[in-house]
Amino acid sequence: MAENMMGDIIADHRERMLNLKKYYPFFKLIDISFGQYKEGRYEILDMGYIVMAILRFFIEENNFKEKDVTYPEYLEFLNQLLSRDFGLNLSDEENKDIADYIFDKIKNEGRPFEFSYFDPVEKKKRVSRMKIIESSIRENVVWYSISSDAIEFYLDTKEIKDESKINVSQLLLEKMINSQNFKGGVEVVERINEEVSRLKLKKNEVLTILAGDVFAGIEAYEEFVRTGMKWFEDEERLFKKNTDLIAKAIEKLEGSTVATEGYYKTVSEIHNLENQLKVAMNRHSELLRDCTDMQKMTDEAVRKAKLGRLRNHMDFTTTLSDMIKLDNADALVYLLNPLFKPNIRKTFNVTVIDEALTVKPERYEKKEQVSTDKPEEIVFDDEIEDKRIRDNYIFVMNNLLECLKKSDTITLKRFNELMSKAYGESILRNGDYYSFFVNLCQKNEYVIGGDGMKSDSFLDDILEAGFAGKDRVTFSINKMGDDRIQISENIEVTNVEFAVV
Repeated sequence: MAENMMGDIIADHRERMLNLKKYYPFFKLIDISFGQYKEGRYEILDMGYIVMAILRFFIEENNFKEKDVTYPEYLEFLNQLLSRDFGLNLSDEENKDIADYIFDKIKNEGRPFEFSYFDPVEKKKRVSRMKIIESSIRENVVWYSISSDAIEFYLDTKEIKDESKINVSQLLLEKMINSQNFKGGVEVVERINEEVSRLKLKKNEVLTILAGDVFAGIEAYEEFVRTGMKWFEDEERLFKKNTDLIAKAIEKLEGSTVATEGYYKTVSEIHNLENQLKVAMNRHSELLRDCTDMQKMTDEAVRKAKLGRLRNHMDFTTTLSDMIKLDNADALVYLLNPLFKPNIRKTFNVTVIDEALTVKPERYEKKEQVSTDKPEEIVFDDEIEDKRIRDNYIFVMNNLLECLKKSDTITLKRFNELMSKAYGESILRNGDYYSFFVNLCQKNEYVIGGDGMKSDSFLDDILEAGFAGKDRVTFSINKMGDDRIQISENIEVTNVEFAVV
């Protein structure tokens, strides 16, 4: 028993921590107090309520209306919430300030929330990352959507009001497929199958009630229609949509020219998810047929009940006289049959408790085999993005230092010309290229290499790791006022001069 317990603790710990990570950002956010913001003018605001409201807003827009959200739409929603729920009548500028502040906190200023835990299998610290809001740029517009982890967190707190559990599970499944988490998608389909099984049991309960009491059965049937059958059409549509998404994922994977071990594993996971979803669809179709038959049975029971109520009493004396005259007692069948119906009310015999307590367990318990295989190394999308940003920042800084070695001063405009000449015009359209200079210009002077580097910012951490032990270079950063650099038709930046000190 002790060996099994220790095996559970060690083997299951990582999975439990990964399951807990979806709660971490919420509790991190509710620690934020508005008492220190703007001299406490917004102290009435509650971050926990605001976060849950924003999550519901994004689920409504992203999943039910099937569209992404722009920042003005978020701003309009939050303004209404602050006015309606907290009684704040603010100017447009004040509304924008508080909306920007809240959005920055929920986005964690563009970085994922990091949840650290100890992995007893690997015997080292691990970091799990999660985003609440994801963003993408299309046609020069930033679009926002809710992450699958945030949807799962919201659904764990309470199912969406008046919404089918199968529907909300399928919304989560759609997110899983889009993020290529096919293994997690199988778990969501299992949840759908459990809900279908629950509805089947509920349907059988309605039929049982209907057989015993028509009026109580009708009430139970109407409740079942309101909470279960109401969503069948939407559920069928979402099943079709997720089936199409899986087909596209298979088509995209089969178009890949590189077949690796990870490729075959992904193919297996996709086909497993496809098979599980087909099983769920078949069970859902069976439930729909059963519910159609139940509707016919209910209509028939109601019709018979209406006919039975046309005669509200019976003259037993006259009926007995008629049977004696006809010398036929067959009519007694209708009187006696209800008396011989089986007793549907079940009782529990107390003596069974003694029998249960005296049952002997198996003589030998089977030991659970604890696998010694190392779990696969998971690389998250944000880790890939962090590595790309880090490599690009070090690359640009290396080129800038090379230019400063040849000349003590250089402007951003001249640097752009040299970079486009060396690496092509496409480098000027790289988002990391300009985000590097945005972070760099937060200071008026930089020390690169040697022992004098200070780590005060996100960029400092990258440069300190990339240039540790190299020759020290100190340069100043001077903004050149109204001198602008035209990058494209819609983009221009302020020119900057870099000078060796």
